Amino acid sequence: MSNHHQKQSSALSVIKAYCDAWIAGDVLTVIGLYHDDLALTWPGRNHLSGVHDGQTASVEALLKLQELTGRQPIEVVDILQGSHSVIAVIIERWTHPADASRTADLRRALEFTVVDDKLRTCRIYETDQHLVDEWIG
Repeated sequence: MSNHHQKQSSALSVIKAYCDAWIAGDVLTVIGLYHDDLALTWPGRNHLSGVHDGQTASVEALLKLQELTGRQPIEVVDILQGSHSVIAVIIERWTHPADASRTADLRRALEFTVVDDKLRTCRIYETDQHLVDEWIG
């Protein structure tokens, strides 16, 4: 097995473990899989958009999103492995920050790179960017 193939296989294993822990609500395992230098990149035009550099800043942004939307992962639809990254397609249920009777199931793609068996980068792609920007302001 080539070194490149071993790295790909390892990255895929890390992302699978991350998704399993996330769906199970195992926050300690999820955070434990974040690299100290994690860079979380959020699209859109809202106050969470941009790059959150470092594990602390990334976790703070994720906690803010959680506080605003009460988001819950519903399903990992697919995990796709490329030559440089792994993409998890997921569905999350969000609750509107100002109206708890309004919920939305959002399909999102998270593109990860893995370094030292930890998530080093995460770039988020939204399928309903307008809703995301509107709900998180």
